Amino acid sequence: MCYNTAQLLSSKLSGKDYTATDIASVVITGLSVVFIGLILLVLFVSIYGAIFNGAAKKKKAKEEAAKKAAEAEKAKTAVQQPKPEKPVSAPVIEDGIEEEIVAVIAAAVAAMSAQSGKKLVVRSVKRSVSQRDPWAAAGLADNTRPF
Repeated sequence: MCYNTAQLLSSKLSGKDYTATDIASVVITGLSVVFIGLILLVLFVSIYGAIFNGAAKKKKAKEEAAKKAAEAEKAKTAVQQPKPEKPVSAPVIEDGIEEEIVAVIAAAVAAMSAQSGKKLVVRSVKRSVSQRDPWAAAGLADNTRPF
């Protein structure tokens, strides 16, 4: 049956009489070229990935070595020269703001400084001047929010 189908196809193609072996050789050649191309493509992508992974590992190793060297240098200087602490001045407080509010703000700043590892200080506390009613600002923010 396969041979009859091949003959039917060959008779329809350009009037030239193709045999089953001609058709089979074209199909096998086409499939082998495609698979060889795919194998070469996979090898190319694998080699490309290995090159960039190696470069990334080298860069990461250099960064870690520099970080360790900086930490060691910092530890040396910290041991040799203790830092004198600056006296913290009291924040300037605007009239009408309660001390409890200032204490809450200072506690929030201290919590933020503990998370970031930096020393943050409250220098002044004053009321913000709002130009828009809070409800109007909320409505504006809700209506102009992107989708």
